[in-house]
Amino acid sequence: MDRLQIQLSDASGVPYYRQIVDQMSQLIRSGQLAQGDQLPSVRELTGQLLVSLITTRRAYADLEAAGLIKRRQGHGTFVAEEIEMASHDQAMEMTLDQLEQIVGDARRMGLEDDEIQGLFAGLIHKGGRHDQQ
Repeated sequence: MDRLQIQLSDASGVPYYRQIVDQMSQLIRSGQLAQGDQLPSVRELTGQLLVSLITTRRAYADLEAAGLIKRRQGHGTFVAEEIEMASHDQAMEMTLDQLEQIVGDARRMGLEDDEIQGLFAGLIHKGGRHDQQ
């Protein structure tokens, strides 16, 4: 089985299990991991990433709860066959987490809520880029 393209960082401050969940979710949503693809076993991924079994088990449990992967007893772990809704729900959850962090940071820097809303509205209007004219 090919090695998954997952890079863990101590410096990010994000727990390893969450980094695994976020990166595997992105690999699935982008199509780099296709529906039905077999994933490394928990032990294989633990060895690849040099993390604890508990970390990998938690990541797989979160991905399974989000409907992105399925475990088949005696056969292994696979990317779920129907990931459209699960992927959307996962994307919504991840986006909400990121927005909460951004809003908190903006408030700590002294921005008012109406200013933050204006920034978001402007980004959405410009297609997500602040440098478009």
